[in-house]
Amino acid sequence: AGRSFGGRPAVSTGVPGLLEASKRVEGEGLGSHTDLEIGCPMRTAILVVTVWAIGCAPTYTQHAKTPDDILAEQEALGAKQVKSEKESEDEVDVEDQMNTPDQQERFDERYTDLEIKRAVRSAETCPGVSDQGPYGEVKVSVTFNNDGHVDADKSSVNAPFAGTANGECVLRALNAIITKNFVGQPVTKEISLTLSEPEKKPEKK
Repeated sequence: AGRSFGGRPAVSTGVPGLLEASKRVEGEGLGSHTDLEIGCPMRTAILVVTVWAIGCAPTYTQHAKTPDDILAEQEALGAKQVKSEKESEDEVDVEDQMNTPDQQERFDERYTDLEIKRAVRSAETCPGVSDQGPYGEVKVSVTFNNDGHVDADKSSVNAPFAGTANGECVLRALNAIITKNFVGQPVTKEISLTLSEPEKKPEKK
């Protein structure tokens, strides 16, 4: 409990410095009345501010993780990792299905047909190069080896073009076809095209 000095209440603070000041005042009597009036209010104000600051400071509570909490976190991380790995495997499976070894190794009909069309357009210009016949429908047989190239020794052209300038020109154009590599037996293609007689140029006068 606080005591009264000179009509002013003294605050009991529990602070060693203030207790010593109070004891000193009690021992000195009224002669220290002036020191009490100046010192006490100042010390009291400091005490009040200090108590207020401590009371208003934020309180931080740290929750210690239990073994169950740690186990739950580990299980959650493990499940997330497993899910990520499963999604990656699914993506790889889709790609493998789109590009199976069988699709990669078998003869590519579509690609080969495109290359044949290009070669035919070139072969159809042969009459303009040779400037001679025969003309008409030409049938050519070409065989593709596994490396995608035409086996020229197996290529043939129908009569009456065989052995002629136009026939040889057509064979050179079609023997130059290159398709994709494939696995299996050689593939033979029968190709038809038409050689038209070129328009005669007007004679110069």
